[in-house]
Amino acid sequence: MYLREASSSAIRWQPWNPQTLALARSLNRPIMIDIGAVWCHWCHVMDETTYADPEVAAELNSEFVPVKIDTDERPDLDDYYQNASAQLTGAGGWPLTCFTTPDGALFFAAGYLPPRPGSGPNGSGGENSSMLPLLAKISQVYAADRAGLEKEAEETAAKIKSASSQNAPVQGGLEGLRAQILAGLAASYNRESGGFSSGPGPRFYDFPALELALAHGFYQHPEYTAMALDTLKKIAAGGVFDQLGGGFHRYSTDPHWRVPHFEKLGYDNAMALHAYSDAYEASGDPDFARVAKLLVGYVNRDLLDPKTHAFYSHQDADSFKGDDGSYYTWTVAEVKHAMPPDEARIAILFYGMETDPAKSPDGRIVLRRAMTPDQLAAKLKIPVEVAREKIAKISDAMLAVRARRKVPPVDHAVIADRNALMADAYLTASAALDDSSLQRTALDDLDFILAHMRAPDGSVFHVWSEGHAQVPGLASDQVYLLNALVDAYQSSADEKYLAEARNLGAIIVKNFRAPGSNLLINRDTEDASTVIGQSSATAQVFFDLPTPSVQATMAIAATKLALITGDDNYSKTANEMMASGPAMAGSMLSTVVATTGLALDYRANGQATVAIAGPAGDARAAALWRMALASYRPGKVVTRIGSDRNAMPAAARAMFESSAAKDAPLAFVCAGTACSTPVATPAKLAQVIRKFGVKGNDQTTVANDRPPFARPPM
Repeated sequence: MYLREASSSAIRWQPWNPQTLALARSLNRPIMIDIGAVWCHWCHVMDETTYADPEVAAELNSEFVPVKIDTDERPDLDDYYQNASAQLTGAGGWPLTCFTTPDGALFFAAGYLPPRPGSGPNGSGGENSSMLPLLAKISQVYAADRAGLEKEAEETAAKIKSASSQNAPVQGGLEGLRAQILAGLAASYNRESGGFSSGPGPRFYDFPALELALAHGFYQHPEYTAMALDTLKKIAAGGVFDQLGGGFHRYSTDPHWRVPHFEKLGYDNAMALHAYSDAYEASGDPDFARVAKLLVGYVNRDLLDPKTHAFYSHQDADSFKGDDGSYYTWTVAEVKHAMPPDEARIAILFYGMETDPAKSPDGRIVLRRAMTPDQLAAKLKIPVEVAREKIAKISDAMLAVRARRKVPPVDHAVIADRNALMADAYLTASAALDDSSLQRTALDDLDFILAHMRAPDGSVFHVWSEGHAQVPGLASDQVYLLNALVDAYQSSADEKYLAEARNLGAIIVKNFRAPGSNLLINRDTEDASTVIGQSSATAQVFFDLPTPSVQATMAIAATKLALITGDDNYSKTANEMMASGPAMAGSMLSTVVATTGLALDYRANGQATVAIAGPAGDARAAALWRMALASYRPGKVVTRIGSDRNAMPAAARAMFESSAAKDAPLAFVCAGTACSTPVATPAKLAQVIRKFGVKGNDQTTVANDRPPFARPPM
């Protein structure tokens, strides 16, 4: 969509491909690359001002080869140039404006550039920070000293290529790395506003870090649980969450989650849904369920394709040219016009429009929950249930008004890795909220990917758009899909998802691992002869950027497969995925390597297997299964045992044999080297899942008075 929007531009934009690079070489011109996204506000500003300027267009067309890259469609290119820009200037973000040699090697990078000096917001833009003077200087230098520019570009490319070997290893190996990540998380926690950063802003959600804190808290570290739950409460009450329609905006421009950048990204909302579902399972606090349901409502309404059952990638911030989120913001007068005075008074109080309102750059008010329903009830001297009813009524009235506004556009591209993240979040939410429709939505989405986005070798393409799959699949597409398929098997007990997971796991190990290394990489593509293709695997595979680390997610998915199937080869793969962690991830902030920390925390605390033994159609077995899925225990896997004993791993077979003569379906929990005694009721199973084998709990008396039996080797 980002590229389609530029199709009517006076600039002769080219796609990134070998033909474009060949054109640059034949013309002996530098390449100017604009990297952005349809959801990026300042990308729109640059398109509407800088790239709409006739002089800029004429200069780019005559002296450069202009290339436009959609960061969502080509995140691999974006990652490379963001990293190169950081090496060259220390900066990055979107829009990213790159000047390269005809082979794509970077020699100059900038962000937003107004067309000429003084033409940017508030008169910004100097001789070195506006487009026309820069184009003239770069053209002049390229003509006079091309060799010098190429040497600088080659040095930058060499820095990127060698970046993977620059980190000092963490002392203590994997356990030392885990301890360092957890200590860093605690040290960076912001007690005032939540989250794991300080300073004036902007603030990002760091959902992987919140998942790590929640998981570590489960294992007898309640201070970490408090960090996660407190942060999730604060961001859900802020302006970064669409209080009326649900869904998280991209990030907060301030340290208190009040005023966002208004675009909504699919991956942010997938990670949010997963985190709030886990928080509800872990705490039982209904407010987390409320947020999760609002998130689902938003995604179902605006990001779910009713025909393909796949998820769209994101929603823009701007409804029209020059806009910046006005669809979501209000004035007091608009609220008063929308409802009777007594209701308007409640809306103004509850949504923080009266005292210290959160204002967007255009002066309109961003809604936030300035108080809880209980606090509103106390202020109005009414029962809490009445307060909740009034909140629902004013919200409905405001939504009715908002429905008459122009809705920000949605990019209808289906992106494999983001769909996998969303499907996995829907599976988690289905269990937490006891809503089978969410499971059906997730499975339909996965079925679409498997049916329509499959490459000839069995991997999946990155994008499905305009009726066909395109862009070779990235490592993240395969790894996130693998993890979602494993979870789909646990959720549905449908063997086809386990078979698909095993096949995809083998493809990842074979085709997406760097030669002579355990690091995951994007497969060789048409960029193999460029600086992009020549860059080696780096430590970035351990980073959450901001989606979960592909390396750590692969380790987590492989560990799940090992527990489900009893195949030690998956355990070997998981170990290989994490082996380079101490040498490559130790120098990064804990929030950047939180998924790596999560994988290590699962290992340290012993993964748990919950097995339900009973006929597939038995309602009692189904109740145990639903409880197993809905009970929070980080790193657990859930498997159903029917009558096919030969397909069972050894531990599960032993459990089944012990219960085969029983009249009722039974559940077992294995952790470490021991298994619990059989459990027949959902309530007791929930207790066993939470306590059995967790350090500090008495595992021998949780299920009943008999001791646990030894877990057979898997």
